[in-house]
Amino acid sequence: MITIFTPTYNRANTISRTYKSLVAQTCKDFEWLIVDDGSTDHTESLVQGFIKESEFSIRYIKQPNGGKYRAYNKGLIHAKGEFFFCVDSDDWLPINAIELILSYTDRLNMSDALAGIIALKTYQDENVIGRPFKKAGISSSLYDLELCGEKGERSLIFKTSIARKFPFPEETDEKFLGESIVYDRFHKKYEFIVSNDVLTICEYQLDGLSSNPRALMTRYPAGYKLYFSQRIDMTPSFYQRIFYILHYHGFRLLYGGDKFNYQGKHKLIVAMLAPLGFFIKLFYKRFK
Repeated sequence: MITIFTPTYNRANTISRTYKSLVAQTCKDFEWLIVDDGSTDHTESLVQGFIKESEFSIRYIKQPNGGKYRAYNKGLIHAKGEFFFCVDSDDWLPINAIELILSYTDRLNMSDALAGIIALKTYQDENVIGRPFKKAGISSSLYDLELCGEKGERSLIFKTSIARKFPFPEETDEKFLGESIVYDRFHKKYEFIVSNDVLTICEYQLDGLSSNPRALMTRYPAGYKLYFSQRIDMTPSFYQRIFYILHYHGFRLLYGGDKFNYQGKHKLIVAMLAPLGFFIKLFYKRFK
């Protein structure tokens, strides 16, 4: 069984579309787990209506507003499915999405090193977000795909048991952490089946978090300090490492807290470049 996990915050205007796409699925071997991150609109009453009429399992959990990543962590705790598929309340599924995911079950269960599936997302006009994978059918780490230029927003399905090993850190009061913070932690230990199946359809939201990325980075510096700190040791490129070090220091200064300090194997060069972080800080402060 698959847990379709939907974090939501004041998306009563779009979550009905998500629900209709689940009703239309050709395979119903899933549960829908909704974690409401403190919505103040009529999301709760809407979902209660779904629960009364639905022929598949829907569970609804409401928490105080703490950010999508905290909702994600809670979803992982409560998920009953063998596989965990995060579908935002702005998004919806093609009618055969569940059937396609389950077609990979045997291959996924054959290897403990396979953590899940990485597949495509499209906009509602059917244009792929990013581009199709050049080598569909292989298995690869997420970071290795990035190094090969296979970037773009993707559909990710995890083995729930493995995803639970990599929750988001909750040490700060910030309400946003980038998903790459978690995805990067799978690197070197787990790979994903690479698929050109379309598993998610998206509508770009003008008020979405990704609509102004640099302002987002400046608003939530702790998360980006952590992201760049992790990337320093991951990259095989010297020049890319310098880029990550400088940005680590820039966001260290923007954040001002002592969480997520770099603890890796390049401490000497990280210390040497610390003064240059001031210029990164100045650059990003323009976007506040």
